[in-house]
Amino acid sequence: MFQKMARPFETLMSNRDLFVRLLVRDLQATVRGSVLGLAWIVISPLAMVAIYTFVFGTILDSVWTVGDPEPLEVPLIYLTGLVIFGFFMEVMLRAPDYIRVNKTYVTKIVFPVELLDWVLVGSAAAKLLISFVVIIVFLVLLTGTVPPAALLLPFIVLPFVFLATGLAWFLSAFGTYVRDAGHAMIAFAPALMFMSPIFYSAEQVPDSVRWIYSFNPLTFVTETTRGILFFDQGVTLADYGGYWCAALAVFFAGYWFFTRARRGFSDVL
Repeated sequence: MFQKMARPFETLMSNRDLFVRLLVRDLQATVRGSVLGLAWIVISPLAMVAIYTFVFGTILDSVWTVGDPEPLEVPLIYLTGLVIFGFFMEVMLRAPDYIRVNKTYVTKIVFPVELLDWVLVGSAAAKLLISFVVIIVFLVLLTGTVPPAALLLPFIVLPFVFLATGLAWFLSAFGTYVRDAGHAMIAFAPALMFMSPIFYSAEQVPDSVRWIYSFNPLTFVTETTRGILFFDQGVTLADYGGYWCAALAVFFAGYWFFTRARRGFSDVL
């Protein structure tokens, strides 16, 4: 039983050098042909901070109805939710076509195909990490300090990464057989954005429908991250443990589905 559960990690660890090379290659592919290259990975969140500060802080003069953040913190609160959503949707939108895009690894050579989704998630996670660093830097510039609990952020995001990997395995396998999967995710993205606590807090949702948000994979990580960075809140261990259980269930279910579906990849590609 333990050996079966360790297989997803064995693939990653036994091919970690290959993983790093493919990860760098995937990141470079997103900026291929540009003059500044990988610098865009840093420039993009910087530009988003500037735009959000101008729009939400100056033009709209937005306020956050929960807690009492400083006016210039409000754009960073919005941006925090948006970069978490961006990580998730990058994985969800790219996963259905990811095996087809990298079909050479399936049809031409002997290759641990499940490693591709580790690369996909790793690439998105690297961009998320940089975005978090930019947000924290601007938070320090605004407030002069950063909450000590910010050291917990990697532990908050980690189960979210495992959950995204499980979904990536499922979607990449399913999308290899059903091309409509990618189009379905594009249609699903706007609905998920507005049904997630990105531009509002889950506390503002009416009690009668708030329970629905507990099934949203973005709710816990978004609310907890914002609570740590902006409202001096901690982590509820019961919620954290429950999120880990759900994330690992999706992770192993996605891997199980992928390992069975990959047997027919060569035939459909």
